[in-house]
Amino acid sequence: MNLTEFMDKVLTAQKEDWTINVCWGGGSGPSYYNNITVWKTGDDEFHSLDIDSHSTVASLKTDLSISLAWGMEHRDNFMEEWANKFPDPKATSSFIDFFYNGTLVYRDIYVTVDGGRVSIPLPDREIDDKTYEVTRYSIPKKKYELFKLINGSGSTYDYDNYIQRAGIEIVDDKWPK
Repeated sequence: MNLTEFMDKVLTAQKEDWTINVCWGGGSGPSYYNNITVWKTGDDEFHSLDIDSHSTVASLKTDLSISLAWGMEHRDNFMEEWANKFPDPKATSSFIDFFYNGTLVYRDIYVTVDGGRVSIPLPDREIDDKTYEVTRYSIPKKKYELFKLINGSGSTYDYDNYIQRAGIEIVDDKWPK
């Protein structure tokens, strides 16, 4: 299987095709997809250990070799105009990881906006060559649809409304590239 075939299976699956396991909160247990950071002192002595994990894991019922995991922190304080324009300006970014037989085959970033209400895929930016300002934010349609599914499994907020309010266009670009 190549990445295109893998992503076709992921992107054509419907919500009911996934087993979704939430891995945070009382009694839920770990995701087993972890990032471990060892902190040392200035003298190179052990100081502490931080462990961050994905908060949600989904496996494809029709092909259990395919799984997704998301929620591991990328940035605690994400700062871009489109992401911080909501009533609660707090935004964070996290990873979504795509696994085949437990092997990481693709990684992307999404941004949780409005104090945690909705997760939006990190948009592509078009930059003006003269002013160096962003002239357009866009998300490939397939990426948009995947995150619509993900938001539908854990959020009661209107994903489409947030995409529109962020000023992001949905385009027919290939994803992943």
